[in-house]
Order: sequence, then structure tokens, then C-alpha cells
Amino acid sequence: MIGCYDQRCMRWLLLCLAIGCTPVSSLPPVYTGEPIAKPLPEPAAPPVDSSRAGVVIDRSSEFVFDGGRIQFEMRRDGGRLIEVAYNRYAVPIVMEWELTDLENLEPTAPLTGVSLLPAAPQPNAQTTGVVLTMLSIADPRAAYRRRITFHARFGDPRARPSSYAYRLPYVTKTTFAVLQGFHGAFSHRGSNEYAIDFDCPVATHVLATRPGIVVATNASAQGAGTTPEFLDYQRTNFVIVLHDDGTLGEYMHLAPSGVEVRAGERVARGAELALSGNTGFSSTPHLHFQVMTAGDDGLSARSFPFQLAAGPNRIEEPVQGRSYTAWE
Repeated sequence: MIGCYDQRCMRWLLLCLAIGCTPVSSLPPVYTGEPIAKPLPEPAAPPVDSSRAGVVIDRSSEFVFDGGRIQFEMRRDGGRLIEVAYNRYAVPIVMEWELTDLENLEPTAPLTGVSLLPAAPQPNAQTTGVVLTMLSIADPRAAYRRRITFHARFGDPRARPSSYAYRLPYVTKTTFAVLQGFHGAFSHRGSNEYAIDFDCPVATHVLATRPGIVVATNASAQGAGTTPEFLDYQRTNFVIVLHDDGTLGEYMHLAPSGVEVRAGERVARGAELALSGNTGFSSTPHLHFQVMTAGDDGLSARSFPFQLAAGPNRIEEPVQGRSYTAWE
């Protein structure tokens, strides 16, 4: 079993309390199977922009990595509560969310939905808030609470790849085989359908396959395994690069403290990004690479087939079991 991070997003649980109640920290992630995609609905536009209305009574940051976070705000405007989400990453995010366990609150808008959170102008920058829903306080003299659960995915679901021959992601004159290719039996299904795994040993120099802007990284993960807890983004080290066609290049399972770029940095083809490793959902050292974007449901990702510049006059889709020597 070679192992591969399957890209399932984390499910964060928040319990926000107000009026003298203490907010509770996020609960452990919950994992679900591959979802059935559903169309991305148009957000229900409030009659006025409520994302800045009232006063903030609760704020929390989740889905936090180098490059940004999702920030949730609960705002109170008289007897009305407004749930708002902000994306602090310089890349769009699709988020599936639900409010449950209401106490002393009545919904005045849907309690579940899928929202496209627009990108911030730069990493960790201020951006426009997206109103998720609104509620009314039943008894203004009593405490109230709600729980919000969500899944999030990096990328714009409308992005589609342009024709491009991707560089091999390692140093010139080094050779590695493809351990698992497109449609790989172990884990390259669903969101990872068109991923590839190179059999790079730990500390192999990982290079950019295509120019772009680094939008998110993680270098703090330790350890690897094939049990469900390792599916969490927090358990693997990665670099995500935004290409000029809106797709994302994902480089996964990197070494602890092995990321050598920062969010917001523009990288050229062949620029060094990181050192490979064996972190996250994995049973052996390797480099996982794919071209992808978010699905339209906030749960899944969509990967795309791509071609490698395998030689000076050779462009082909990667083949499982074949070795490739970097030549550029």
C-alpha cells in the first residue's frame, strides 16, 4: 500500500454563545464519504448589505494555514442576528455550512447552504463578508446559542485548465517512477481522480511544475498513517499554487518544516517549493501532485487530467509504473 492524501476537507465544528455565555472551542473534525455533487446555488441576497450591520458579538477563525483563514462573525442588529463569513485567502473558497442546535433563536433565512467566498486581494487581507443566514432572538432577556458546522475547499469551481505541458517536479537529471497514476486503485478516485504520486524519498527537492502564486501552505504536520484522522488537511504538509487559468497545483505530503515559499509569493516554473516527505494520509514517502479546483458543493474537489513535458520533444499524460527523468 503506497498511500496518498485523498483531499477530503476538514469539518470544523463551532459552538458560539452570546449574552454572558463563553464561546466553546472547535470540536474534533468529522469525516464523511464522497458527496454527491449538487449545483452551487445563488446566495440569497438580503435587501441591504448586512455583512457590516450591527455590532460584532462573536468572532472566530477556522481553516487556518499560512496564507489566510476563514473568519466567522456573529453580528447583532437589535433583535436580529447575522451570521457572516470572510475569506482571508487570496483564492476563492467554496464552503458548505449548516446551523443547528438553536436555543432562543428563530431562523428568518435558510439554516444550510453552499457559499462561494470571494478571494482576498492578498493573503490575510480584509475582504467582503458573505452573509450566510439571519436569525431573530426569541427572548431578549435570555441567553441564546447556535452551532455552525462547515466544510471548505480551496478554488473557484468555475475554473478550467488551459493547455499546458507541466514540468517534472524535481531537479534536473533525477529520475523517479510514478507509484500511482490517474485513476489509481488505492486512493486516486473522486476528488483525486487525476492525481499522480512520484516515489520521491524524504527530502527530495520539489520544484514548481508551472508558474503561479502561492496561496496556502502548511509545514507543521508530523507523522503519517492511513486511518481517518490523517485525512485532515492539518495532518499533511502542502503547497498550493494558483495558476493563471484559475486552477490550483497541489503538492502534498511534504516534509515537516520543509516548505520554502510563503503565501503571496510568485514562483516561476522550476522554482524550489519544498522538500518532499511522508506526512498525512500516506504509507510511504512520496510526492502527490494534481491540478484541481473546488467542487461546487463545498465538500469535493475536481481534479483535471494534465500532460507532462517528459522530454525535449515529448509531451504525454503520466503513466503509472513509468520512470521519468527531469531534463529542464
